[in-house]
Amino acid sequence: MIATYLTSLRRLLSRRRLLDRLPSWMKTSATQQGLMFGAVSLLSLVLMATVTFVYVEHELSSQNREIVKESLELVKGHERKIDDDPIEDDEILAVLTSGFILAGILVSLLTTAIVIAMGRMSQKRINRIERVLNLAADGDLSARTGERHTYNDLARISVSVDEMLSRLEGSVAAMSDISSNIAHELKTPITRLRHNLLTLREEAEVLNVTEQDVFMLELDHALSDSQRLASIFDALLRISQIESGARRSRFTQVDLVQIMDTVTEIYGDVAEDAGMLLVVNLPTEPLLLQGDRELLIQQVANLIENALRYCPEGSQIKLSCGRSSTSHDVWLTVEDNGPGIPEAERERVFERLYRVDKSRTDGGLGLGLSLAKAVAGLHHGTITLTDSKPGLGVNVSMPQAF
Repeated sequence: MIATYLTSLRRLLSRRRLLDRLPSWMKTSATQQGLMFGAVSLLSLVLMATVTFVYVEHELSSQNREIVKESLELVKGHERKIDDDPIEDDEILAVLTSGFILAGILVSLLTTAIVIAMGRMSQKRINRIERVLNLAADGDLSARTGERHTYNDLARISVSVDEMLSRLEGSVAAMSDISSNIAHELKTPITRLRHNLLTLREEAEVLNVTEQDVFMLELDHALSDSQRLASIFDALLRISQIESGARRSRFTQVDLVQIMDTVTEIYGDVAEDAGMLLVVNLPTEPLLLQGDRELLIQQVANLIENALRYCPEGSQIKLSCGRSSTSHDVWLTVEDNGPGIPEAERERVFERLYRVDKSRTDGGLGLGLSLAKAVAGLHHGTITLTDSKPGLGVNVSMPQAF
């Protein structure tokens, strides 16, 4: 059985190698379809002639047998009326017509089967290319069509798509490694710089340098900037770690409702102190998914902190979650009635360090939504921004656990 399978596989591979050696003008879909149409037409003519010949020969043989029978009866002396025209023209035409109709039906069935088979083969390849491109657009650069031979246009496109994605995946991985390495290399001197500034401030306080207000003010600014730099590099390293998928090894079954309860307890008083109202709408039944509890809490916390940071006093922040009625997903939303984000900017706000208003100095790092998107991607989910009219809505959807 195995030997037969290997033999068939060798034959298939040898045929594909032969197809790869075809001249370039024969590797176009139009040429191959034209050749196939010609072959089908020729086969149809042969089939029609063969079927017609066999059918007519059968009918004529039947007529000949009838004539021979009548002749034998006549020889034996049986009185019988002799037909002057034993084979009538109408019968011959009827036989020929029936033969052509039968041949036409068989040829039509064969042609239809060949066309459907070719169409399905081409459509499967097109669907495979479309699926791979959609996955690549969603960020999955590891998807491949799996095509290895270039015997027509679609096959060449498939191979080109695979080569493009391989190079792109390598470039993205190299850039990610470079970014991670830069962040690692810069984090140490920044941490050391902050430690030195803290030591300098402590010594200044001991030496009673407090009368030099300008010196102390600049020192505090330097400490604040060093803390901001350290926070940025910590966030960048965290996002890189999340996007690498390493945290999936820590996945356990978690309840999204409990996660939302935890975040609500933390930020309820924070929102009240900021003069805002946190409204929570959670279901009573658990919403289970496979995930990292810590990262999911941080994701929701970042979304709420964004709303607290950019919404004016008196704003309302709505927090809710549930189960999708059209798919096997659970979802969570964070909505506010603040200034929102212009539609043209909604895709770019997921970029690292991107800020809609470059002039704002509110302490944000421009990484909150980037981290939220990375966490959603780690959990095979999606994150989208919507218009709450007024305000911004952030919807996160992730597959539920079964």
